[in-house]
Amino acid sequence: MSSIYNANRGELLTMAVTLSAVLAQGQSQAQLAKLGAFFTIVGDTLSLYALEPGPADRTGTALSLADNL
Repeated sequence: MSSIYNANRGELLTMAVTLSAVLAQGQSQAQLAKLGAFFTIVGDTLSLYALEPGPADRTGTALSLADNL
C-alpha cells in the first residue's frame, strides 16, 4: 500500500470507502451521523491548515482557534 500522501485519486477514494465501511460496522444511524460530522470537522480543519503559510504555526493556530470558541 502506498503512502496516503502519494496516493492518486482512485487510491484515496478506495481508502476512504474502506475506512468508512469499517467504521460503520455495527453503528446506529445516530452514531454514524456523529462520526460523519466529526470527520467533516476534521477535513475542514485540515483544509484550513493547508491555507496557513507554514507548518511551524499550526499548533499556535489550533490553540488560538480553540480560545475563540
